[in-house]
Amino acid sequence: MNVRILASLVMLFAAGPFILTAQVITRNPVVEEASVNYVKITKVEITDRHTAIYLRFKDNGRMEEMPQQMPGPRFFQPRASNPEIWIDPNTRLYKPGDVNTKFRFLRAEGIPTNPERKQVESGETVEFIAYFEKVTPGIEIIDFYEGKSTGNTVAWNFYGIHINNPDPRKKPSEAPKKAAMPDREETVAAESKPAPAFTGLSGSVLDAATGKPVPAVISYMEGGDTIKISTGSGKFRIALEPGGKYVFKAAAEGFGDETWELDTSADSAGTGVFRHDFRLSPLSEGTTFTLENIYFETSSYTLLSESFDELDKFVRILNDNPRLRIRVEGHTDNVGDFDKNVELSRNRAESVKAYLVEKGIAADRIETRGYGPTKPIVKGNDEEQRQKNRRVEIVVLES
Repeated sequence: MNVRILASLVMLFAAGPFILTAQVITRNPVVEEASVNYVKITKVEITDRHTAIYLRFKDNGRMEEMPQQMPGPRFFQPRASNPEIWIDPNTRLYKPGDVNTKFRFLRAEGIPTNPERKQVESGETVEFIAYFEKVTPGIEIIDFYEGKSTGNTVAWNFYGIHINNPDPRKKPSEAPKKAAMPDREETVAAESKPAPAFTGLSGSVLDAATGKPVPAVISYMEGGDTIKISTGSGKFRIALEPGGKYVFKAAAEGFGDETWELDTSADSAGTGVFRHDFRLSPLSEGTTFTLENIYFETSSYTLLSESFDELDKFVRILNDNPRLRIRVEGHTDNVGDFDKNVELSRNRAESVKAYLVEKGIAADRIETRGYGPTKPIVKGNDEEQRQKNRRVEIVVLES
């Protein structure tokens, strides 16, 4: 009898390595960038069968106040009703900078998958798990990419998730373990969803004077919707449709805006990430910057309609910074009569002031001055150089 019991125990423990699954756990992993602050990754668990991402969603009752964010795993409806959350089965884990190294979504626990929904009560906390294919050993930083924000829906992404996932081949004393094959249900889920093509833009918003990061809001149009992304660290990553054209604007309190255009048609297959750093000029006393895209009729101080968008943006800056006092300075090239050029530059500065005043800016906040050709940016006589010298500059007098 005792011999039989002992034999049974020996068989049970002998079978143990085939039943138990090795785990590598990272608790509260460092996440370099997250699209929203109300969802946290609390744990990453890697076994022979999968990678499990543990997440916590906390409804703070203020979803309607949040700006449109970067993509990620859940979506929200406006606060007119309680938000609904779910995870899209197209979600993938990626090796940063390499969209061809990806790990597919398998299943979820604690949250439904699209098209199912879970309604969240105000103040409710939801703990859930997203399972993916096992991340290759040695990859210790991953991106969690769900999709793109559109209209009133907000998806969440997590970039630069630092995990404990060493490559066992670096330890010859340890015999490599044979990875278990996913079960039938997981295999079907993994193969049924092709990875979506996407491209992206990454970079930083910087203080042009110091080079330090600046908390900012980046906005752009896509599919008729205005998408706004807030970054507290100054760093950003934005998922984009391949083959599209975009105009981005970076804005920060106490700084002038900057716009930048991007054509992603060079990456129509969706295999790469573009990079651009926005450098914003601080609106501090003594700062000088050029108002871009300001156009006048030839040899005239009449503003062309193509200038209005840029001037309207500057009106918003002045409204957002009511203590700001400025001087508008006009500059011309060196072609023609010197005195007439000085007068023309003065009148052009006055035209800009008149537009700003017409839009509601107090006249006593704006001084004007015309320098004609006396302060060129570049010296030369070709048209490209002369065009750079024909400009309108803003000098901050008080901030």
